[in-house]
Amino acid sequence: MSKRFIDQFEVILLDVSHTFMFDVDRFSDAEDYGATYRRMGGHLLGDEEIHRIIAALFKNMLADYENPNCYDSFSPVCSYLSVMPESKDLSADEIRLLVQVFAVHEVGTIPATHAKALRWLHQTHKLGIVSNIWSSSVLYFLELDRVGIRNLFDVIIFSSDHGNIKPSPNIFAKAVETINIDRSKFVFVGDSLNRDIAGANAAGLSSVWIDTGTSQIDESVAVPDYVIQDLRDLIEKCQIIEY
Repeated sequence: MSKRFIDQFEVILLDVSHTFMFDVDRFSDAEDYGATYRRMGGHLLGDEEIHRIIAALFKNMLADYENPNCYDSFSPVCSYLSVMPESKDLSADEIRLLVQVFAVHEVGTIPATHAKALRWLHQTHKLGIVSNIWSSSVLYFLELDRVGIRNLFDVIIFSSDHGNIKPSPNIFAKAVETINIDRSKFVFVGDSLNRDIAGANAAGLSSVWIDTGTSQIDESVAVPDYVIQDLRDLIEKCQIIEY
């Protein structure tokens, strides 16, 4: 049996969005935030106002997300809503509802195929999560529970629980410190060259890039140690998985 790239490592750390969770970050102009708001019991705000608030929230958070000065001090969703002109005068209850609306549109779904791939990887490696999210991690943990894979992970680091975001090496360090294994035995898997690969490299970790076809390797930014097109590519072909 030929040796796989991952067989030189003991720990596989993984990004979540676009790595094994999909249909995430649904913040286009076509999204019906009002319908989500009403499903959660909201009734005071109109559709246009809700859309304006969520659109402004996403824009403001994205600006800070791309600001290196915020990599180790990224604020939670409620902090933005509390000071934005579009929402700062709303009641605490309305702020909480809008936080939930945003979270529902940020979280995605884990396909059974990728949950099965993670179970295969868990047979040979310790697994961990290091993922950037803007909302509370509650819905993400619920999705991990829904597909029955939460217990596969020795460490789960969601950025909103810590205030750090990739590519800061500090968020990777939190995971490495939790698992008492030499750093050389860790490999990180993710789809973003700027966030995942650059961050992992800066933290002294080996890296695997999931090439989704939306960007190209820029050697001045980040170079992965290995490139795949799908998480399932990490598993040797002779280990049959029924997709």
